Amino acid sequence: MTRSNNKNKGIQVVFFTVLIALVVLLVYFGKKSEATQEAQSPEPSSVSSEETAVPPSIAADPAAQSAAPSPSPTEPVVTGPDLAARDAVDDSYFADAAFMGNSLMDGFRLFSGLTTCDYYAATSMTVVGATSKACITLDNGNSGTPVDGLIQKPYGKIYILLGINEIGFDVQTFIDYYSPMLDTIIAAQPDCDIYIMGITPVSEAKSNSSSTFNMTRITEYNTALRQLAADKSCYYMDLVSALAGTDGFLPSSETTDGVHFSAKVYQTWLDYVKTHYA
Repeated sequence: MTRSNNKNKGIQVVFFTVLIALVVLLVYFGKKSEATQEAQSPEPSSVSSEETAVPPSIAADPAAQSAAPSPSPTEPVVTGPDLAARDAVDDSYFADAAFMGNSLMDGFRLFSGLTTCDYYAATSMTVVGATSKACITLDNGNSGTPVDGLIQKPYGKIYILLGINEIGFDVQTFIDYYSPMLDTIIAAQPDCDIYIMGITPVSEAKSNSSSTFNMTRITEYNTALRQLAADKSCYYMDLVSALAGTDGFLPSSETTDGVHFSAKVYQTWLDYVKTHYA
């Protein structure tokens, strides 16, 4: 019995020794694993998840994430260089000038009395016809477009009036035609001062009765023309401020159709051109 008891006690000692060793090993490796996890975990960020979230449209496309542009401040809209009033020049100032445009410009030719310049104007002229309609006679005797006339010889000043016949266009479509026409002139006349004339005002009765020929549309077009003048380093001439009455419309006493005007208004127009120059 004594030998049996001693044997059992020996087995118990071995068992508890192994058990204690296992517990020590488990504690040791458990602490090591926690230390490893702490070393791999980043510090909490001070930026919230909302601020760092990627928009769904970009998150869905990995290529878009790398191509997405960084935000930039909004650029201010540049307005065209309006001309301040100066001392009036005489007619000889326009000896190297050309005037191109529609029937209103042709009226200027007929009623302003300015004869020292060249005119390339025609009824119903538009930005499209200016480069495609052979309606004027060139110096060589051939027929050509108004733009052909403007680029056939050097000029020091060019005045352009277009837009009233295009007033039914979308504004951007109008500018999309006007811009390349202007580029052609600038390329041929790099040293020339180019004046973009705004669309002339209409009468109040015309403006109120027409969904096309009204001052709201004219203002939209003239805003685009002023911007185009700035973009192309040209000069903008505000004919609404020059020719409209205090109410902002063409005086009804000076027009029969609400669009075209009397010889008196053409004289006012000439006075404006003579006092507004680069």
